[in-house]
Amino acid sequence: MRVQIRQLSILFWSIMALRIISIFLMPLTDTTEARYANTALMMSNLNDWITPFFKYNDPFLGKPPLAFWFEALSYKIFGIADFVPRLPSMLITLATVWFIYKLVLTLHDRLGAILASIIYISTTVVFILSGVVMTDAFLVFGTTLSLVSFLFVINGHKSYWRYLFFVGTGIGILTKGPLALVIVGGILTLWILLDFKQRVITLKLFPWVKGLLLMCAIFVPWYIAQEVKNPGFLYYFIVGENLGRFLDTGWHGDKYGYVHKEPKGMIWIFWLVATMPWGIIASTFIVKNLQTIKQQKIVNFTKDINISFYLVWSIFIMIFFMLAGNVLWYYTLPSVGGFAILLALFFSKNNGKNLSIHNKLFRNSSLFIPIVSIIALVFIMIKPNTIKTEKHLIQAYKNRVQKDEPIYFVGKTSFSAAYYMNTGKNLNSLAPKEYKKIVKNSKKRYFVLVNKNNLNQINIGGLRKIYTSKKYLLFEMQQGKINKIFKEKH
Repeated sequence: MRVQIRQLSILFWSIMALRIISIFLMPLTDTTEARYANTALMMSNLNDWITPFFKYNDPFLGKPPLAFWFEALSYKIFGIADFVPRLPSMLITLATVWFIYKLVLTLHDRLGAILASIIYISTTVVFILSGVVMTDAFLVFGTTLSLVSFLFVINGHKSYWRYLFFVGTGIGILTKGPLALVIVGGILTLWILLDFKQRVITLKLFPWVKGLLLMCAIFVPWYIAQEVKNPGFLYYFIVGENLGRFLDTGWHGDKYGYVHKEPKGMIWIFWLVATMPWGIIASTFIVKNLQTIKQQKIVNFTKDINISFYLVWSIFIMIFFMLAGNVLWYYTLPSVGGFAILLALFFSKNNGKNLSIHNKLFRNSSLFIPIVSIIALVFIMIKPNTIKTEKHLIQAYKNRVQKDEPIYFVGKTSFSAAYYMNTGKNLNSLAPKEYKKIVKNSKKRYFVLVNKNNLNQINIGGLRKIYTSKKYLLFEMQQGKINKIFKEKH
């Protein structure tokens, strides 16, 4: 058993090593990752720790600041590099894994603990989000801390876990708002309803007055400060970003993105994608053992306080989003912890008998997503223009620009272009007519970055192409060729 644990530990850290490599080598991509990295960089540059910014002088009211705080602090410590804003997501994911490991180790066994850790980190959604600049890893850290703390308390481990339950929810609310409360509260409610008379009394184990005050102390000060500084924030964020986004499939109140309209129930398909390859493997096991499951009856699963909790943890978020049409695949992330524990307990059953039977399947499945990601990374390094990033385009500009030579952006600009320019000011996009007025009397060389959608509106005869990315073209203008830029209108 000791040798097996050591081998599995090596497997876990090998998976993590592959993910760590990619956060150093992968450019920041549009739109979400580069946008959030830009927001954190602006917070660091401006030293404004209350209001995140969408653009300079344009407050970002769509998310609370916890993830941005850690990313901005990372910039303060390490400077500007691709891995810097990603590092907090990596560290917070490792912290989440540790809580899952600690829970299974304490309530079950060491083998199950390491298996749950491996399954969790090697799912598609966790592996990807552990190394990108997004808020979801922080939200799930908070909700996982609350759920793990709850399980510790109802299993007799009271002490500080009674308070960490409230701390976790407060962290979630400071990361992504009321959704954290919905996730934790919804899972507890559904779990209690499975055996109401026996389980409702578990709520007496928690210091609700002190705990709720502690939870509010974590997030309320910032919410008040943000509303004072940006009046209307609470209405837009609570009513719009949360209620509007969930209830209205065609909601168009988003100031910073767009509606992700999907068929009702699509969240279950997203779950299969997000949990690959483990979700498909688990589904196959269930189908093959359906007769045995029927004989044992589902009621037996609901009677065990821990197994039933993991089960509810695994499915609640899909039930919640099942009737919503405005969903994304990574909304399933909060469910993965419970699912990983359930599947790990299956493999570790009878001192790992099931693991021995399916040993090759387990190891190959663990490495599937990491290896695919490394292959994709190599391909991207060879052909960088296959992804949406302007890192190489902006670098081509910086390699050629001389002092005081301007660059103009024709058409909608990208967040990654703004990030890699890092000028300390907004990169305003220009319509072709506006651009024509600005450069008409230019007497020196300049550069122009053109969105490919706007390319047919200018004449490139007087421009020399320097670089082509997935969405943009970078040109350089030589003196004396201004009059060749635009098509003449007759």
